[in-house]
Amino acid sequence: MQINILSTAAGIKPNEDLACHFTHADGTLDVLMFDGASSVSDQHYLDAELGDPAWFVQQFALALQQTATPAHTQADCIVHALQTLRTQHSSLLQTAAMPAYAWPIAALSWLRMPANGEECSLYALGDCKSFLLDAQAKVIDLDPYDNPQEGILKTAVEELKQQGLDEQARWARLLPMLRERRVAQNNSPQPSILCLHPQGRFAAREYRFSLAADERLFMMTDGFYRLVESYHLYDDQSLMQTCSTRGLEAMMQELRMHEAGKSGGMTVKKADDATVTMLNAGQ
Repeated sequence: MQINILSTAAGIKPNEDLACHFTHADGTLDVLMFDGASSVSDQHYLDAELGDPAWFVQQFALALQQTATPAHTQADCIVHALQTLRTQHSSLLQTAAMPAYAWPIAALSWLRMPANGEECSLYALGDCKSFLLDAQAKVIDLDPYDNPQEGILKTAVEELKQQGLDEQARWARLLPMLRERRVAQNNSPQPSILCLHPQGRFAAREYRFSLAADERLFMMTDGFYRLVESYHLYDDQSLMQTCSTRGLEAMMQELRMHEAGKSGGMTVKKADDATVTMLNAGQ
């Protein structure tokens, strides 16, 4: 088993993505991909230096590593980890009088790979991407999810670009809509993203699949997937194949060089934190 991870921040600010993995006593492997959503608040309440999104994904990942067990479902592990996080930081969370739009949220994709050869399982909240590249170079989208909000946001961004607004001005114009959306996400009775104060059971997407020794699995945040979705430099198949042949460093460099020469396209931010994990099952 070989796992390669590469994560870079969009600029000088802290990286709000996180990729990690850990192995349980029975050999079960957990691989996690987080994408903390950019804050739509004027201030950070939980960690002024790191920022609330990065604080949330890092503290949740730590709580999950402390509490997760193969004896429980991934869904139950998520609930337990969130309870642990809130208990560990109860004083901080009680004193931080945060408006609902400031509560941190994140996308999460979680691969669980048993050591006994049983099927892998994938638990997904939000819009991280997961793909399988088989021995015939065919790519399978393990979590074919389209974020319905993205289409609305892209249309709004394009309209503002047509008005000649730069990235900072676009963000200011979109902020009321983004805050309204964040409140709805945090107050949903079936949240589709990882959030700090869920109002009900998470509406996660869950899958089971086999992973052969000659196959590769990729997980990535939408910042890295811009190579396909926003910039159209690759399709799914060519991106996974090129990651395999050229390596993750070369692909990340290509992404950042492309963004350096663009005005942001139909995105709120010109560049985003970008993270990718490549798992070679047979190595």
